[in-house]
Amino acid sequence: MTLNYHMESSHVAEYDLYTLPGVDFTLRGPQWPLHASTPSISFLGAAQTFGAFCKYPFPNLLGEMLSARVLNFGRGGAGPGFYSKQQAVLDYVNSTDCCVVQVMSARSSVENAYMSTVEGLTKVEMLQGSKKGQIILGHAAYKDLANELPREEFHALVAETRETFIKQFELLASQITVPKILVYVGRNAPLKDLAVDEKWQNNELIGLHPHMISESVVARVSEFFDQTILSYGALGFDQKMMNRFTGENVSIKRSETYTVTRHNAYISPYLQTKTALSLYRPINEVLAKRR
Repeated sequence: MTLNYHMESSHVAEYDLYTLPGVDFTLRGPQWPLHASTPSISFLGAAQTFGAFCKYPFPNLLGEMLSARVLNFGRGGAGPGFYSKQQAVLDYVNSTDCCVVQVMSARSSVENAYMSTVEGLTKVEMLQGSKKGQIILGHAAYKDLANELPREEFHALVAETRETFIKQFELLASQITVPKILVYVGRNAPLKDLAVDEKWQNNELIGLHPHMISESVVARVSEFFDQTILSYGALGFDQKMMNRFTGENVSIKRSETYTVTRHNAYISPYLQTKTALSLYRPINEVLAKRR
């Protein structure tokens, strides 16, 4: 997925992609030496951590602020179940001074009674329902099941998905042996926890990215980390993207029905900066102890 961002939007941002031995996907640059006397910070997360459509993602900003080398393992569509199976990535992470892990979507690396993840990313194999046996995108799977299942069963499916997500995060956190900080970043705050007998619409259970992440999910996942930072807000999402070569506004056609013109596909450059500022103090404290 990281290479896809380069192919479709390198005229918006220079990603400085590179590879590391043992890692089967490209990384967001710039590439720093793996060994030096300066501190190092690793990052795990999805497209928001990678910095899709953004010149200055929060990992790079933090590295600059803290005079630290950065290993940005952000990958679009990744969930905690993806990283827990990436031993080479974990080895690199555990060689750094601290690790920042994004609260990823519970719709990625999903495992429940109706679907099973394909490679820990956004595609799933349907185990039940009208599309049993098919491999489709997770967001399409939940959309179909929302229409097929009775209200109570759909609520139970979301609850099961969240429970599996929490267990995946617990495993991932246990594999990270350096100080670790959890960061929730998104346009909106975590979702409210809604009981099955309350009034709710399906989109109130799914929400925007990170999908299906409620207040209780964040609270429980936070137990596996040393600190948790929340960074959210819609400021800057309305700003238009620019072509870095021509200086003109630009659009990116992602499908026949979806064209991106503003910084609302992932998170805005403003929120990237806000997130870096929110993480500065806790990471600085960690690095100060390890210098």
